[in-house]
Amino acid sequence: MLITPITVPLLVYFILHSTKDEVAPVIISNTTATAKNQLTNGFTTKTSTTNKSLNTGRSNFGSVLLANGQVLVAGGLLNSNTYYSGTEVYTSTGWQVATSMTGPRGFHTVTAFVNNTKVLAAGSAGISGKQTAEVYNIVNNRWALTSVNMSSSRYSHTATLLSNGQILIAGGSNASGISISAAELYIPSSNSFINTTNMNIARCCFTSILLSDRSTVLVTGGINATNSLITTAELYINGSWIPLSSSMTQVRAYHAAVLLNDGTVLIAGRGSGTPNAYSSAEIYIATTQNFIAVGSMQYRRGGLTLTLLPSGKVLAIGGVD
Repeated sequence: MLITPITVPLLVYFILHSTKDEVAPVIISNTTATAKNQLTNGFTTKTSTTNKSLNTGRSNFGSVLLANGQVLVAGGLLNSNTYYSGTEVYTSTGWQVATSMTGPRGFHTVTAFVNNTKVLAAGSAGISGKQTAEVYNIVNNRWALTSVNMSSSRYSHTATLLSNGQILIAGGSNASGISISAAELYIPSSNSFINTTNMNIARCCFTSILLSDRSTVLVTGGINATNSLITTAELYINGSWIPLSSSMTQVRAYHAAVLLNDGTVLIAGRGSGTPNAYSSAEIYIATTQNFIAVGSMQYRRGGLTLTLLPSGKVLAIGGVD
């Protein structure tokens, strides 16, 4: 078996939920390890706090960085059954209320495109918005529905900006709450959607990452149509889905993934749809199309986010324990 050396610099923050951005950072220094020792020298903790608060607490929302350096937060759930259309932007003076979306959304995707001057919000759970999508324009500070709806109603799906400017919308749950394999493309020039080939496996609550070759999308894990967590992964290349012969080291859904500077993908966390979460992590190596386990996070997290920082470190935020 080939043992591949990898370097994984990680910086992990834990943020308490509600409107408070109270953080406890978890840091390790740059570590070179092999698959044999699996980066077992892992995460240590260090505490700090900050007092920036959203005007409206929410969960299952979307957030994205805009071209002007502000962060847009859109939609979400105010409680277990109230979906929200409100948006806010984070500026140098804190969170400011922004123009609301055309309708409430939760479990949707929010994706920046056209050099982060526009944002696509797509899909939703709840009673409305399942098949609709809308675009925010930073120039006129306005949301407007796309010219046509998506071909499939969906939520808990993924949206990935491709190198040609199109956005790949894949999987999710349909209006009946069943995982689907359907995929489609958002075309900015026509503000509309076209169908593309379906994934090999129906899945929701999974991850989707554009790899460093800028032409391949990796999807991992999720929940299939029989409501089981899965280990499988597949690649989207030039309009076709190719199943990987190797699988993740364990089943995952409600996890997160991020592309690292060396071309590998860090995959971390997991939930099961109940108050159970996991701290485990693994690396996908694109050159060998294999997964290897790495050291676990300090905290169990499901529904977390991972963000690559300019330093090359990774920021992991929040989640459910």
